[in-house]
Amino acid sequence: METTDKPKLQEFHIDGVKHISSEIAFVEIAEKRAILVDVREIHEVKMESVPFDHVLYHPLSVIMDRLPFIPQEQNIILGCLAGVRSTKVANLLNRQGFPHVANLDGGFRVWKEKGYPYKSLIENYVQGGCGCDKNCCSTSA
Repeated sequence: METTDKPKLQEFHIDGVKHISSEIAFVEIAEKRAILVDVREIHEVKMESVPFDHVLYHPLSVIMDRLPFIPQEQNIILGCLAGVRSTKVANLLNRQGFPHVANLDGGFRVWKEKGYPYKSLIENYVQGGCGCDKNCCSTSA
């Protein structure tokens, strides 16, 4: 995996953590050369998720209990909303001896902005000005 030592799209960084761009991460995940580990909490994942069949969901709040379920010898890309939690988990995995770990630079926020696959339930519910799922009360002029 092509990574950088410092993030380009997020401020938070921990020395020793590698970062991967959305562009490269997408190719690695789509071609199944890397596993995406989503470390967001379950309520976040229920609202928005990455629609790949080989995504692992291991929230930061229970990551220590989930370490045995993360394949150690595969390329691992960690993601969260903005890259802060995933950077922390990348640091943890590095310290636990995982050899091929990278943080998704800028998190899923940047992933979505760049147009990569993302399934959102939020958009289905907040189209109208009142929060309904119709455009009957759109706030656009």
